[in-house]
Amino acid sequence: MTRQYLDVKTIKIERIGADRATQLADLQTVTFKQAYSDVHSLEDIETYCRAHFTPEIAGIDLSSEETVCCVGLLDSEPSGYYMVKHQACPIAIGSESSELKQLYVLRSAYGGGLGRYLYEHALATIRSTGHLLAWLCVSDINYRAQAFYDKQGFAKLGTGPVLEVGKEKLASSILVSVSQPGWRH
Repeated sequence: MTRQYLDVKTIKIERIGADRATQLADLQTVTFKQAYSDVHSLEDIETYCRAHFTPEIAGIDLSSEETVCCVGLLDSEPSGYYMVKHQACPIAIGSESSELKQLYVLRSAYGGGLGRYLYEHALATIRSTGHLLAWLCVSDINYRAQAFYDKQGFAKLGTGPVLEVGKEKLASSILVSVSQPGWRH
């Protein structure tokens, strides 16, 4: 089977601000549900989304000077997003860094290149601050994300916080982008 990759000319990336908090909260909810529908119960997913993906919380994130959020549009429709927070990694990595806090795409865009395009845009955003490294936290049962980040040159740095999705408590890992110059382990 041949995979259909997106033509980068059809992708538009827009930075969004607090005036689009409702749109972000809706996109966060849909992409999270799609990403985890095979892993968690619907009840746990809905509990998580109600607690974390509200217009109020999105508005706070989008109003922060340390946060950059961009939406990927396919045919003018929001189809994915990333959020970068310019904050230090909780594990010392010897260089200035920023967190790739969230990167999600709609299931209909899986495998077509939108995730990689958003990722590359997020890295450019991080580099524009002078930071050399990107780090992130990923659930240890999110195999799709782990495979994606492995292909992008990330490696496990250490144990992350316990993530709670409804009643479930999940182990996580902190990954760092080892393909970036300046990283010392």
